[in-house]
Amino acid sequence: MKFVIPSFQRPQQLKDQTISYLASQHVDPKDIYIFVRSDDDKLNEYLELRNEDVNVEVSVGVFGIGKTHNYITEYFDEDDFIIEIDDDLICLKDKEKNDVDLLEVINEMKEIMDNKKINYGGLYQCDNNMFMSKCEHYTYDLRYMLGLFRLRRIKKDIILETNYAEDMENCLLHFKRDGMILKNNWLCGKTKNYADGGCCADGRNLETEKKDKEYLHKKFPQYTRLFTRKNGHTDLRLREYK
Repeated sequence: MKFVIPSFQRPQQLKDQTISYLASQHVDPKDIYIFVRSDDDKLNEYLELRNEDVNVEVSVGVFGIGKTHNYITEYFDEDDFIIEIDDDLICLKDKEKNDVDLLEVINEMKEIMDNKKINYGGLYQCDNNMFMSKCEHYTYDLRYMLGLFRLRRIKKDIILETNYAEDMENCLLHFKRDGMILKNNWLCGKTKNYADGGCCADGRNLETEKKDKEYLHKKFPQYTRLFTRKNGHTDLRLREYK
């Protein structure tokens, strides 16, 4: 089992939060793969993680989170099973706000994915126990899953075109390909969205997100609805519209 973390300009946060959390869940550092860019001004701090047996892979000329995920797809072998995690994940919580056993959760979800031949899975998108409790434990239809924590089996034909809506695009491409994606509605990841570094340091803003979401709506009109929130932000709903 491989734990894959793309990161950009957040080595200390990565160490203090995500890697620390994985260590607390008894994940072997040799199973952790950090993907960083050669032009990252904090590259040397990332490389120090190799001293702790963490794999640090440096990409050259790969810009944007979507292209980074494409790079990850090419890096691993077809059908490798990976757990992709954002570099600011703090922990996982269940619908009662309790801590969970990470490896137990992954093994349970992987078993479902293996049995149903599903190649993409994730969690509920926000820490809201009232909404989570009203959902079925597992669903298999087209629903949005935040890119913070996801399980996927490497499929070389899944190629992303967006950078700032790549979590939506991943859901769409895998659902179109397989007819199912797995969502665990009783679990969510805890983090601080839009923290310094990461996508926000790499061109993510309201305009670039809007452009990517408009592209997805145009490409997948049967699966998406474009709308404007009360705050003026453009967003996308994912659903298989009949």
